[in-house]
Amino acid sequence: MNSTKFTKKVSEFMNRKINCAVIGLGKIGLLYDLESNREKPSSHTLAYHLNDNYNLVGAVDPLVEKELILEKFVPSAKFYPKVEQLFYNHAIDVVSVCTPPYNRYHLIQKILEYSSPKIIFCEKPIESSFVNAKKLISLINQTDTILIPNFSRRWNQGMQKVRECIIDNVYGRPIKIHVRYTRGIFNTGSHLFDLIRFMLGDIEEVRVLEKITTSAEEEGEYSFTFHFRVNSNIIGYAEAFNDQNYYMFEIDIYFEYGKVEIMNSGNEVNYYRTGDHPLFEGWKSLQKETTQTNLLQDSNLKNAMCHIADILLYNEKPVANESDGIYPLMVAEALMKSFINKGSLEKVEQL
Repeated sequence: MNSTKFTKKVSEFMNRKINCAVIGLGKIGLLYDLESNREKPSSHTLAYHLNDNYNLVGAVDPLVEKELILEKFVPSAKFYPKVEQLFYNHAIDVVSVCTPPYNRYHLIQKILEYSSPKIIFCEKPIESSFVNAKKLISLINQTDTILIPNFSRRWNQGMQKVRECIIDNVYGRPIKIHVRYTRGIFNTGSHLFDLIRFMLGDIEEVRVLEKITTSAEEEGEYSFTFHFRVNSNIIGYAEAFNDQNYYMFEIDIYFEYGKVEIMNSGNEVNYYRTGDHPLFEGWKSLQKETTQTNLLQDSNLKNAMCHIADILLYNEKPVANESDGIYPLMVAEALMKSFINKGSLEKVEQL
């Protein structure tokens, strides 16, 4: 990304709130905050509304019945059925794109025709089509707009601590990674592949071992058990499970002198260090050092909105950019190629 995109004048924003808008009032855009068991905020709409740095001026959705729901959360925000109406009536600094990923390229192209937002905060995957995702990145790079993909676990303080543990070499060199997941290589997979990149580096090659049936297949999305390699020397094994039995998102990272377990979709992290084996003299075993729990009570979207405000107000560097947005699609494309070629070893395309 062009470094000039990060050189924002602080004075532009210090004397007023950041004007923001949400396009797409589905679950992540708005409706998740209607569910009583979810931590608040769980939607872009409420996350903006609860942050004093922002002024949520409007929202867009083709279903006009969403207007009444929006009014309950943010009475001052204007509802529009069309994107061009939003930008005709408001100057927007930050816009969240929460529509389904199909044809996002054309939606963002339309946004940039009508406006020049400083940041587009885009749900994952940034596009359903790998070809369109490449076109989208090219389009963004011709503007001064920053595209930030919402890989929500990057905003989670528990996941950030795991990353710091790896960077600080607390348990020595990472050796292996084991993954257990459900719900497809494009949906859950985008979070999985991004989290591995965020913590350990790029997945460089993959080999599909087996296709596992999940509910995501009804949406045209496959789930695979597969081998992979990260940074040339970290061996990975990802095992897919049928989500009709249970939902799962777990990662075990093995080091020379320890292990980190990410459990319950990231709500719990266990840290282990090697010590003397309690039964066998002369051998080592993994012994739990500490546990972090209730990590998902720390709203990822709340943290994301704070980070985006800091980018604009204090010139903070984004923790994710457009190349991060397209990377999970490159891994998924390599997995699909391996599956079609009956388990061939496939390189992941690099940007």
